[in-house]
Amino acid sequence: MKEPRVLLVDDERFFLNLQQEFLADSPVRVITAQNGREALDMIQRDRPGIVYLDLRMPELDGAACCSAIKNNPDLRNTPVVMVVSEGKPRDREVCLDAGCNGIISKPLDRIQFLSVGRRLFPAIERRQPRYPFSALAFFRIRDTSFHGTIADISLGGAYIACRCDLAAKEDIRLGFILDNTAVVECRARVAWTNQGGMRPRKSLPDGFGVQFQAMEPPHQEVVRQLVARLG
Repeated sequence: MKEPRVLLVDDERFFLNLQQEFLADSPVRVITAQNGREALDMIQRDRPGIVYLDLRMPELDGAACCSAIKNNPDLRNTPVVMVVSEGKPRDREVCLDAGCNGIISKPLDRIQFLSVGRRLFPAIERRQPRYPFSALAFFRIRDTSFHGTIADISLGGAYIACRCDLAAKEDIRLGFILDNTAVVECRARVAWTNQGGMRPRKSLPDGFGVQFQAMEPPHQEVVRQLVARLG
């Protein structure tokens, strides 16, 4: 049976590497291209199960490449996820006009990247291993500031030990200190809570799990290096 393939297309190596990290736990072969023209050749030859395609690239931009895919009878069923810059509604319109199947935005968010991909291509895995780790965490919920301790961490999120009143799907502003020097900050969303005597995971201290959201590339790289070291 042919190994499922995912094609990543971006002219910046940093974003290709980051997306490859997101797919590290998926049973797929990742192939990459750095412009739309190269991507079209690879799609014809390798027939990937899904394509993540950056909008702004040299030679042949993402919208033109997507349009060429969707107008080719042999390729039109290939799912295409366009990657755009956050806060540019016109870019989204261009991508939809080109016929894409999904849109995600930069800064890249692991949860969004995998969720959109899995909806279109089930071989993509959303789960990711977490590793025990201890670090000071500080966060703001509504108008109140708290501090706690990170108990475990992954590329996409962390478990924070802290007694506080919050609910699943609540958005917080999170910061934590790694290796006594690197400060990582991002928006985060509470994925689940684990508080009180009836908490579902009694092996963990009172606290909550979060998904990282809209983390800036330099901070993503710090977390990536940490997780690689812990793994």
